Formats: sequence, C-alpha cells, structure tokens
Amino acid sequence: MQSKRPYNNNSQNKNNRSRSQGKSFAQKRTIPETSRQALKIIPLGGLDGVGKNMYIFEQENDILIVDMGLQMPGANQPGIDYIIPNTQYLMDNSSKIKGVVLTSPHPDHIGAVPYLLHLFPNLHIYATEALFAILESRQDFYSQGVKYKKHIIKPYNSIRVGSFKVNVFPTPFNVMGSIGLCVYTMQGKVFYLSSYKLDSESGEKNEFLDYIKELAGADTFALLSGSSATESQGFTPKEASIAEHIDSVIARTTGTVFVSTFPSMIGRMQQIVNAVEAHNKHLFIEGKSLLNTFNTCRKKGFIQIKSGTIVGPSLLGDTPREQLVVLISGSHGDDIPHLMRLANNEHSVFSIKEGDIVMYPGALIPGNARSAARVNDNFAKLGAFVEYYQPLDTRFAAYARYEDSLAVLKAIRPKYYVPISGSHHLLRSTGDIAIKGGYPDRNVIIGMNGKVILFDYKQRRITPEKVPTSNVIVDGLGVGDLTNVVIHDRQTMSEEGILHIVTLLNADSREILGDIVVVSKGFVDNESSEKLFNEVKEQTRLIVLALLKQSDEVNIAYIQDEVRENIGRLLLTKTERRPMILPIIMNI
Repeated sequence: MQSKRPYNNNSQNKNNRSRSQGKSFAQKRTIPETSRQALKIIPLGGLDGVGKNMYIFEQENDILIVDMGLQMPGANQPGIDYIIPNTQYLMDNSSKIKGVVLTSPHPDHIGAVPYLLHLFPNLHIYATEALFAILESRQDFYSQGVKYKKHIIKPYNSIRVGSFKVNVFPTPFNVMGSIGLCVYTMQGKVFYLSSYKLDSESGEKNEFLDYIKELAGADTFALLSGSSATESQGFTPKEASIAEHIDSVIARTTGTVFVSTFPSMIGRMQQIVNAVEAHNKHLFIEGKSLLNTFNTCRKKGFIQIKSGTIVGPSLLGDTPREQLVVLISGSHGDDIPHLMRLANNEHSVFSIKEGDIVMYPGALIPGNARSAARVNDNFAKLGAFVEYYQPLDTRFAAYARYEDSLAVLKAIRPKYYVPISGSHHLLRSTGDIAIKGGYPDRNVIIGMNGKVILFDYKQRRITPEKVPTSNVIVDGLGVGDLTNVVIHDRQTMSEEGILHIVTLLNADSREILGDIVVVSKGFVDNESSEKLFNEVKEQTRLIVLALLKQSDEVNIAYIQDEVRENIGRLLLTKTERRPMILPIIMNI
C-alpha cells in the first residue's frame, strides 16, 4: 500500500493558474472606466484658501459628505457675511446622499450647515457630542427651521454610512470634538485628517501616531491631509505651552485683561477659566456667540467652572479692574465684533485704561497684517499692552506643521497623498513633503475645487469632469442671491465713491426744471470741487436736452444710461477715477 502524500499536481495547478490569469486579464480589459468598483473624491471647497471645506466620497449609488464649511469674505467682497460651497451637484444627486460626517467645530468645517440643511431635509448628520454642542449653540442654526437626523458618534467607534464603513478617532487639536476618519471604500482605506497636530515636541512615543499606524495597516489607499500650516517648520506648539502663556498674562495685576478667541475653541475657554480661578480673578463674557457656546458647553460638562467665577453686568461696578478678565468676541463672523469696538474706543460698556492688557489671535482681525497693526496701534494709544500672540491663532496653534505632517505620512504610508484645506500654493508645498520623502510625483495628487478625482482599476487620475463650484454668497438672510455685478458695485462704492446727479424735467415742454443737483459721497469733497461739479452739471444738461429733442417719446431709463456713461468718461479724464454714478431723472 502506498503511503499518502500531500496533494501536489504542479502541472495541473500551473494550467489552472494560467487559465485564471487569462480570464482576469480579459476582464480588466473590458471593465469600463467608471466601473462599479470606482471611487470618486470631489472637493466642493477647501482647495482655494482657508475655509469652505466640503468633500464628496462617491461609489456605486452612495454619496458620503465630509464637512460643510464656510469661508470669510476677502477685502474685494464688501458687505458679504460668508461664502459657502456650491451644492448643485449634490442637489442633482440627492437620492444618493447617505449622510454627512463633521470633523471639526471650526466654522471652516461646519459653518455652512445652517444654510445648506434646507436643501437636504432630513439629512443624516454624524458628529461628536461636543461638536453638536457648538453647532447647535449658533443662533443661525435653529433660525432656519429645518429638520435633520442627529447621530452622535463616539471616538474609536465605527459607523456605517451607506456602503461606507467609517472608523472615527479623536485628533490632537485645539478644539474639543475634532476627529479624523478612516473611510473603508471599494478601493481600500482612505484617511481624512484635515484638523490635527501631534501636540508633541517630537514624533517619538506618540499615542496618536501609534494608533493611526496600526489602523492604517498595509492597505491604506489614500491620505487626505490638511495644508494650512505646513510651510511652518518644526512641530506645532503644544497646548500646555499655550496654557502657560495665558496663565502668565492673566497673572499680571496692572489692570483689566481683555482676551478674545473663537467661539468654537472650547479648550481655549477652559484654559482661560483655569487661569482666572488660579489667580482669584473674575470672568465676564461679552458677545452672544461666545456666551451661547460657553453656556451650552458648561451645561454639557465640557467646560468646568466654579461658582462665583463669572460676574454679570450688575456686579461689574463692584469688581476691581485688576481682578477682572473679559472674554470678548472679536471675529468679524461674530454677532458684534466687540474687540474692534474696544480698539476704536466705541464700546458701550468697556474702555481701555492705562495698564490694561489685550490678548487676541491675529486671525480674528479681517484683512490681517495691516488691519492687525492698526488695531494694535489703537490699543497702544489708549494705554494698553497688546499680547498679539501668534500661537493663539487657529492656524499657528492648531494645524499640523511640516514635521507633524511628515510624521503622519510616515505612520500611515498611503499609496496616494492628497493635500487639502489650503490655497493652491499651500497644497503644492504640502505635496512636496511627500515627494521629498520619496513619493513619486504621480502619487501626489494636487486637486482643484470641482475637479473629480477618480480611483478605479487604473488606480488614479484627475478627470476632465468638473462639477459646479462657483461661490454661493450669504448676505444677511439671503443665500446665493448676490451676483458678481452687485459685488462689483459694492467694491466700486467702497473704493471710488458715489456721485448722485438729480435732474427734474418736463417731458411735455422738453425742458429742464431748475438747477441740476450734484452730490458726492466718498468721491471728492463737495465744497472744494465746485468747478468740477459745474462741468458735470453743464454736460448733463447738454446730454439731457439733446436726447429730449431727438425722440418723440421720452425714455427716462435711456437718458439715465447715457448720462451715466458720458459723465463716467468725463470724470475718468478729469480725476483718473470712476465713481459709481447714480443719475436720478424725474419727470414732473
């Protein structure tokens, strides 16, 4: 009897393997580019500056949205409150949307939620309890009157959103409730890390790095990593060092300390509370946005404060100035920028006295560099000592710098590296971190808002497909109802001024009644420009009379257009400026 041996038919196995390989190769050749296994990542915002973060993950018939942020307007967009992402693509594919995961309490990640929810009723929102506390404390959240499905997610847990499995983990950051994501897709694991820092002076012995390294394993497909501060060398400052600086400022007893921060920064508020209590001082909160967030987080236990630490308006007069710390709103996204009023000596309650201290992050000031310098000057003239401390900024104190980003890249080791959350210049600079670390250029993807990034059996490519990403403008209660013409007009008024030309006429007799009135607002001085105004009046008179004689029927709108165009050319020749001209022609 022959002894039994392990089954080993090399020739048969070889033939089977060859047939299998041939069949697989044939399948690959016939798979369409947009196969069922394809993953699309579409940035609707976040790749053209700071803010407006919003990203689409799409596979089969499922869409997962990550973040819904807003962007603050620039200096060339006067009178605008916010800019939010264009969601036309999502509205066209609303049946595919399975939910949105929010990853950071900062406005650049959640600020657009109140304005977009009405477009997607009963949307499933996934976020941490702390993030919901900040989101729901905003005044504009409930004013929209929309319904949504609330899902509180706990760190180190996984959730199912349609065909996507998402592992959620806390990120070291300066805001409570921030999370990172590991999204399981048909192409493999995709990490989303927009808001994080290592909170370490080195990348060694770091629990966060150990965790994401273990989670990533060997099959991580892509890493979407934030770019806001990657041009800064070294590691981001530790939160403990920032707390020590705040404590040292509040410890001084020269006068009142005014300190400003963003409403979303719960951890920073706790640091201020700790310093106030450590030095037996009292805290007053000025600004509805800060007060709403503070009270909400206090009720939920995210902020711990002793009884008697906070003083109300009735006790302000009894509190010595050197024992008072005022937490004051300052961002131009707040209800009232109290810090700016304080700097201009226009605040209704507080005024700067000699020896007071003002501490604020520069990012609070719109325009930033020149505006911050002007604000600092104003405070200094009033006698205050200004703590314009960079590490208090969200950018310098919160987001990953060069070494943080490099350490995370080495821990996760994705096949593809996709910089996000920054201007195009920053995206490329962040991409260089991977290239210098040995990644080939083709594995570093520098995207653009609206450009579809496709991962399929060909691995990856930025496709010619583009979805709408034009800015949607929020102005007061209106969303998206301002055109570029309106913005241009506002910019013209702010830079060049306005010129009103009032003319009364009798259409029947074809005569101008009385004198033509010219009034300047922000263009030239009314008293010292008599000669110029007389020339404007004479030219307007000639234009109006000529048009009255040329046609049988008087067309007021046409006359106003002609006056506007001709007087505009005249003023450009005379002054090298072209204000907004508003002709008012009335038929009496």
